Amino acid sequence: MAKPLPGQISGETERALRDLPIACHELDRLGNVIWVNPALCRLLALTAEQILHQPVWSFVTPEERETSRLAVARKLSAEVALGIFERSFTRADGSRVVLEIHEQYRRGADGEILGMRSFLIDITARKNAEEALHKVHEGLEHRIHERTQELELAVDFLRREMDERRLAEKEHRKLEAQMQHTRRLESMGVLAGGVAHKFNNLLTSIMGYASLANSEVTAGSLAGTYLEQVLSAASSAAELTQQMLAYSGRGQFVLERVDLSRMVEQTVRLLESVISKKAVLTLDLAPDLPMVEGDLSQVRQMLINLASNASDALEDRSGEIWIRTGLMWAENGELSSLHAGHTVPAGLYVYLEVADTGSGMDADTVGRIFDPFFTTRFAGRGLGLPAVMGITRAHRGSIRVVSAPSQGTTVRIFFPALQDAETKVQDTREAETSAFPRAGTILVVDDEEPIRRLTRAVLEDAGLTVLSAADGNEALRVFHEHCGEIHAVLLDLTMPGIDGAEVFQSIHRLRPETRVVLCSGYNECEFTSRLGEERPAAFLRKPYQPRELLQLLSNVW
Repeated sequence: MAKPLPGQISGETERALRDLPIACHELDRLGNVIWVNPALCRLLALTAEQILHQPVWSFVTPEERETSRLAVARKLSAEVALGIFERSFTRADGSRVVLEIHEQYRRGADGEILGMRSFLIDITARKNAEEALHKVHEGLEHRIHERTQELELAVDFLRREMDERRLAEKEHRKLEAQMQHTRRLESMGVLAGGVAHKFNNLLTSIMGYASLANSEVTAGSLAGTYLEQVLSAASSAAELTQQMLAYSGRGQFVLERVDLSRMVEQTVRLLESVISKKAVLTLDLAPDLPMVEGDLSQVRQMLINLASNASDALEDRSGEIWIRTGLMWAENGELSSLHAGHTVPAGLYVYLEVADTGSGMDADTVGRIFDPFFTTRFAGRGLGLPAVMGITRAHRGSIRVVSAPSQGTTVRIFFPALQDAETKVQDTREAETSAFPRAGTILVVDDEEPIRRLTRAVLEDAGLTVLSAADGNEALRVFHEHCGEIHAVLLDLTMPGIDGAEVFQSIHRLRPETRVVLCSGYNECEFTSRLGEERPAAFLRKPYQPRELLQLLSNVW
């Protein structure tokens, strides 16, 4: 029979505990080990002699030793509820083993606490597995956290990208709409210019033949009265064609230095006669503004049109109209372009502004106010605002309109400010003042047959020999054949094939001294800019009356 283990336990209890596969020990009232079974010795890789009579906490790992000592002392000093807990022990080879400890009190016959008995289960593998699992879990959580952050950043980036794309698409649609609107207005301008050109040719014939007929009737006769009415109506029609040409940006312009503030001051009396008597006109004019290059009469007409529209917007109610001038710097693209595919360049701009406290307009109406003959009034007044746009376009300017229902309207026109002291002025040949002779040969070039017949009749009646040509090629051929005898050329600028500008340059190269009078309903500057340094003897605007033609020829002959 095996010898009993050292200690104070014996009998049946000792035998049962000694043979347990679970480690077990007993402590006295001081926490010293007084009995161990072989399973604990194997677990700690120590002999019973190495364990017995040692404080139990001496086998605990250093970091938990003090905690263990205090816990054992507390439990042995007074009876407390014992539970299950974990503690790390150090084996003989220095390795660590984690034990799950189940405790119970050892009591004497009288129930007095003699110490504690503990059962120790090795859970090191489980703890290592839990620790490994915890590390894996932490790693997964870290990866999930990192991935979540990456996804949040990606989502935020995509959100910003989508917002920027929506803004870009919105801006693109806005620019596309503006481009389409500008192109539509330019197309309408080309159409208006073409119609005005045809009308000018027709009016030239009507006014010319009416003038010739009027010269043949008896003064004071009823026929003469009727012819005067025809001429008056034709003159009114000519004014309308000039508005159409202004809308197309190809009207007649005489460029000069213009002081916008002074122009407004000089136009006040006329404005007061145009606007409603219930309107209070207020001027806010900036002093010492830079000059702008423009046609004074066209700019004045623009101001009158804007003031008239502002007065109409008051709708017979009392209100205010402000006219302001000023100077501002505009960056590239800040001002709207009136030409498709072009950008208003950065620079200093002098502005003319007309504002009112009238009924205002919604966005749809603002988008249509420059359409020809569009009006919000009961009866339209023709080409007021479209003409304003055409004049602005021809002056290389821009327009800004701000309006809202019941908030009034502000229209601001921008003109490029002149920076240098000198203005580029067209080099015009001084007109000769000698009397118009009743002899000589003149070449008339025009693609409209009625105008050629009319001009021939007027000039032959004045004693001139007239040669004619229907287009540029025929004009050059006739000029070559009669080069020595042709004294002057009346040359239409707008013709199919070779236009008047090319014919003029060819004539100037062949015979520079030939007096050439250019004739057109379009803007003189539009063509003279293509002529280089050469300049015609004069420019005759269509439609014209016979006396205007003869007076001009007498000045250049």
